[in-house]
Amino acid sequence: MLAVDLGGTRIKAAQVTGGVVTDLVAITHGSSTLAGALDCLEPLLSVGPVGLCLPGLIADDGQIVALPGKLDGAAGFDLKGWLHDRTGSAALVVNDAIAYGVGEALPGRTVVMTIGTGIGVAVVENGRPLGRGVLGGGQLSGQLYLSEDGPPNSAGRAGTIEGWCRAERIVIEAQEAGADVDDVPGVFEAAAKGDAAALAGLNAYRKRLAKAVGSLCLAHGPDAVVIGGGPVQPDGLLLWGLQELVEPYLWPGQRVQVQPARHGDAAALVGLEVLSRGL
Repeated sequence: MLAVDLGGTRIKAAQVTGGVVTDLVAITHGSSTLAGALDCLEPLLSVGPVGLCLPGLIADDGQIVALPGKLDGAAGFDLKGWLHDRTGSAALVVNDAIAYGVGEALPGRTVVMTIGTGIGVAVVENGRPLGRGVLGGGQLSGQLYLSEDGPPNSAGRAGTIEGWCRAERIVIEAQEAGADVDDVPGVFEAAAKGDAAALAGLNAYRKRLAKAVGSLCLAHGPDAVVIGGGPVQPDGLLLWGLQELVEPYLWPGQRVQVQPARHGDAAALVGLEVLSRGL
């Protein structure tokens, strides 16, 4: 099937069969409207089944319920019907965190957390999102509160997991510790060279991330937590020691494996193909 990840600025599309991704294409659509993004997507479509994920709240029938701050004109748009009209085949439309979570899920119950401009969360059990409906799959779990105040999340609410743990906080923590850095790669580069301020900033961020992961573990009782997104690399600095930092927040006797994501940018595309098997 053709799997499409439609983001706020980029489109990723590929053929996916049995979890194997081929012919991956990534383009920048550069549009603030859904119509403009779809104009860029349309030439990539072909006859046959298609699965698409995007940010926002998506109903079971594929209707976009809400997509605040991104792709104007999306709310209420029948994207599933639009895809069917152009491909002549069945179409699947889901939230991008859900697709990513299914693509990265491990056996049993898994909480999948993605770190980017916001925080995406999905709760997956035996390969399927836990719960149905617009708010199914635990996708609002990134809006859980960690403190009474703090940096705002995408909805302007202070003190949430998203506010404290989105990617820009890595840079802010390092800058507040005195590091001369401008972006996330700069923080990692400075830390790898032994810069004390960059290392202090990463430690401060990691402690907050551990508290967030612990809260998600208490809320959802997973067997594993998988963390992905741009700042997370399997052999990178961000998750060093995180397992040990999370454990004090767990319930007595609770055991949860914490590990980095495996599929990178292709995770959501893999998840779309898995979800389509039940249609």
